[in-house]
Amino acid sequence: MPSPVHDTAALLQRCSSGDQDAYGALFERVYADLRRRARRWRGDGADTLSTTALVHETFLSLAGAQLALNDRAHFFRIAARAMRRVLIDASRRRNARKRGDGREALTLDTGLVAPDRELDLVALDQALERLAASEPRLAQVVELHFYAGSEFAEIARLMDLSERTIGRDWRAARALLQLALSEPTAPGSGPG
Repeated sequence: MPSPVHDTAALLQRCSSGDQDAYGALFERVYADLRRRARRWRGDGADTLSTTALVHETFLSLAGAQLALNDRAHFFRIAARAMRRVLIDASRRRNARKRGDGREALTLDTGLVAPDRELDLVALDQALERLAASEPRLAQVVELHFYAGSEFAEIARLMDLSERTIGRDWRAARALLQLALSEPTAPGSGPG
């Protein structure tokens, strides 16, 4: 009997070939893991998206694209990015319905902002985009740890780096993002 890892690799290969049935089988295989990762967002300012809705929207965004998936690690890197997009899009939709500056506060304990400040997902996304332009690996660590809820040991395996390196990358990324998020926004440069 093939191991789940080999089954997943075969499913990913079938998905890469455009096999729509493989997407359904892959979804069943990774559903519990994606739910565990998404559960951390429930009730923390992102509560208009249930855990189930976040997982389903994430997976639909993945299934809708023709993905060339190399392996399970590659799948979860792409899933982290998709989950980030879903959360940012949901935050922007909520912001569009609000009055005032429309920025949504998030109280999730992230380590990305000072404990006395609230996190703005849209501002974080903009800061993360700037970080990705100069330090793509640091941005990827943030996506996997913050958005996908991956632990450092798992990120180290996914990125083929040491856990110590991932810890350093997280601290560096967090410091750079805290600095970017603490800078005052110039008039007209906020979200539109």
